[in-house]
Amino acid sequence: MSRFRGQSGLRPLDRVITPRPLFFPVIKMGIYLFTPEDLMRYGSARPEQLEVLREAILGKKDILIVGSSRSGKTKLVEALIHYIPNDWKVAVVTSYSEFKPFKPNVLVIDTQFDQRPLGVRTAEVIEKLRRIKPDYVVIDALHTVDSARIFRELIDEYAFIVTSLAMNEDIRSEVKHWLRLDEETFKKFDVVVLLKRDFRTGKKMIDRIYRVVDGSLVEVV
Repeated sequence: MSRFRGQSGLRPLDRVITPRPLFFPVIKMGIYLFTPEDLMRYGSARPEQLEVLREAILGKKDILIVGSSRSGKTKLVEALIHYIPNDWKVAVVTSYSEFKPFKPNVLVIDTQFDQRPLGVRTAEVIEKLRRIKPDYVVIDALHTVDSARIFRELIDEYAFIVTSLAMNEDIRSEVKHWLRLDEETFKKFDVVVLLKRDFRTGKKMIDRIYRVVDGSLVEVV
């Protein structure tokens, strides 16, 4: 929705094991972080795909990232945050401390299941977001909060990046199922990114990028 508005000689416990790169790496405080350059380096994104996403970010477009389990949704979010200017505030809604605040302008709201109803946890997150007044809101938590409610209530105030499961290529029905979005809410997204994971090799990549035009998905790259 348009708006004006990041060996030898070592004891066994000291050994550093370098994982096989499946999506992209930069290391900080012992955690792998991911940049757009890493996406290209490992063949997980093409330059023209990243340029579409960079322009979308700078235009404060609402972006939906979908893919199967372990397809790299959170890692792509990390990479895209590198495109967000340092003087913009980014609020990330995550679950069980999965997302790390790797840039000074990134604020993390951690969520988890507790004895409170879903609606109470969600209202608390909405209140925190309104206090932060971010330029971008990232929702990377599927079940611990009502993502659709957060998006509906705040879409006219902030730009969004939202992740969702999609176990097949029927993106609309998958997103409506997993995020509990209605048709009108789905139409408010500007860009949809479909991720793909090769289950034989483990390689993860951006498969397609769509623009949302009157609720229909129009492939861009």
